[in-house]
Amino acid sequence: MNHEDLQARPDTRFVLVHFTGEDASTYDNIKQSHLAKGEPEIGFHFIVTAEGKTLMGRHVSRIGSHHPELNDTSIGVCVIGKRDEMSDEQSIALTLLLEKLKSDYPSLETVKYLYKNH
Repeated sequence: MNHEDLQARPDTRFVLVHFTGEDASTYDNIKQSHLAKGEPEIGFHFIVTAEGKTLMGRHVSRIGSHHPELNDTSIGVCVIGKRDEMSDEQSIALTLLLEKLKSDYPSLETVKYLYKNH
């Protein structure tokens, strides 16, 4: 793993919450697809599973690989499933994660929700 591929993020202004939609991906599926694209590791910082578990991806201090235009200034969260069909467990897990990130990163300006597949 090349250190240059995993640079520290200089500024954190956004949290981008991606939803996989109909795709019933798993953490391992997503990781394998990112590795297949040449990434040194998974590009998201967090994955919220269908069961509401929050899994760690790329270290939160590092530049992610989840949205080319905003990777340098954002934390990437991937939620398995559709936003309007989240389980109570997923909704609680996402809310707790976002609250923690807002506390840890006072520079955060906003949370953006994206509905494209990974």
